[in-house]
Amino acid sequence: MARHEQPWPLLLACLLGMGATACAPPRPPDHLVVGTKGAIGSLDPAKAYQTRALQLVRALGDPLYALSESGALIPRLAAEPPQVSADGLRVTVTLRDGVRFHDGSPLDAEAMAFSLQRFRDGGGPLSYLLDDVESITVTGPLELELALQKPYAPFRNLLSFAGLTPVPAGAYGPCPDGAAADETADGLCLPADGFVGTGPYRLVSRSADGTQHRLERFDDYWDEPARSARLDLVSLENSTALFGALKSGEVDVLLSSSLEAEHQLELEKGAAAGRFATASSPPQTIEVLALATDRPPLDQVAVRRALAHALPRFLLSERASQGLNTPLRSLIPDLFPAARPTWPSLDVDQARQLLTTAGYCQGNPLPVDFTYRSNVPTDGLLALTWQEFLAEQLGDCLTMEIDGLESTTVYDQLDKGAFTMVMYDWAPDFLDPENYLRPMIGCDEHEGSVCTEGDAVYGGVFWFDDEAARLLADQQNQPPDQRRDTLVALQERIAAGAPYIPVWQGRNRVWSQASVTGLGYDGSGWLRLDALGRSTRP
Repeated sequence: MARHEQPWPLLLACLLGMGATACAPPRPPDHLVVGTKGAIGSLDPAKAYQTRALQLVRALGDPLYALSESGALIPRLAAEPPQVSADGLRVTVTLRDGVRFHDGSPLDAEAMAFSLQRFRDGGGPLSYLLDDVESITVTGPLELELALQKPYAPFRNLLSFAGLTPVPAGAYGPCPDGAAADETADGLCLPADGFVGTGPYRLVSRSADGTQHRLERFDDYWDEPARSARLDLVSLENSTALFGALKSGEVDVLLSSSLEAEHQLELEKGAAAGRFATASSPPQTIEVLALATDRPPLDQVAVRRALAHALPRFLLSERASQGLNTPLRSLIPDLFPAARPTWPSLDVDQARQLLTTAGYCQGNPLPVDFTYRSNVPTDGLLALTWQEFLAEQLGDCLTMEIDGLESTTVYDQLDKGAFTMVMYDWAPDFLDPENYLRPMIGCDEHEGSVCTEGDAVYGGVFWFDDEAARLLADQQNQPPDQRRDTLVALQERIAAGAPYIPVWQGRNRVWSQASVTGLGYDGSGWLRLDALGRSTRP
């Protein structure tokens, strides 16, 4: 063992605070420890679905494309932007020449096609992302064509998804005895420590329980080399352990979207004082109120719009999230040009007028039940703050009863019509403005204005609107500027019907020791692990 290496058991003991003073000497400048929450499951891109697993895949491999901070598509393993046929049904991708996998084999169209086909056909939890890809054909040594069943506007951005990173066929082997029959559709499995990618780091070792991963710089990387020679990714169980590990110095970088709000705030204060460094991703998570539009009293548009006018977003942001989540009046986060503040802003007088017109106020207040996720602290604080605000400002027109349920129960009951108004968040598998709209209002079957089958049912709103459905379909094969305008018009239509009320948008955050440099996210919200280094200045 090299002089500066720490055995995994000792490193984990240090991170858990079990005798930190007995830990090994300080790490060399080019060796960083990154802490995250929870063990990491499969690294097979066709199977990985956890954010933390895909973050690691993003360091070990490359996607065909990446998104810039402005949402523009940037070629990575691809040599140029995808070429889309006029009818939107054929997409041609040309690969970059000279890229090699960690095992020395070249990346070519055959290897890329194998990985795409395995993702589509391998039975993984996200395989549905490629359901509309009818065929994947190698048309040249570095060229492949993907045929779609129908035009799909987000497909270009889908090609930036981390799960589509290639792994050569030779890295796979027969699944071990006892593997579940439905674990893989082709009988092949990627060994737990056998990831072979094209990325700036290669996997050197992995603990059996998936809590520790050791990465080393890949010297034959096709792009700029990783700044640090070694990264140790260590998974801890809870926010307290992660917070303590960063404060004690046992972790150089703390990467977790699950850190408790009070810990985040203390680290933000520490960063402001120069004790830590911090960075955040582009906004990509939205939190919404879903209103049951299929039954009284929220079947009335005036009542739904009154609730939208009665939502004090800035007050809720400051009191419930301490400003970590920023107010949002769009179903699309600010990352995209199609994001516009089309939803009603706070206007208590307008809310009162709408409720009066609907037959409420003056001794006849509207009773509304509001359900929040009891295991999400910010949700509970928001519900209490809004309830108090309404009692003070609109008590004669509106009374709100609040109730908290576990997230799993909320999501399980959404499509069953269990809630009058419920709060939850949404972040898509890959970033595209449609992925914030279709999952909210998509509808396959409807009876009048009530959706009976489709995404609007799963979202708990049961809302259908002919014009909104037309606009959602129209944007599929439009040029970028026209598509943006259509998406803006679609949001205006949804806002007018108010089946949802957007509340705020959230970002992924990372903190590090003050000596760490290079903290930053790409446009898809992945931390640039390859850019992390340590300053040697005193």
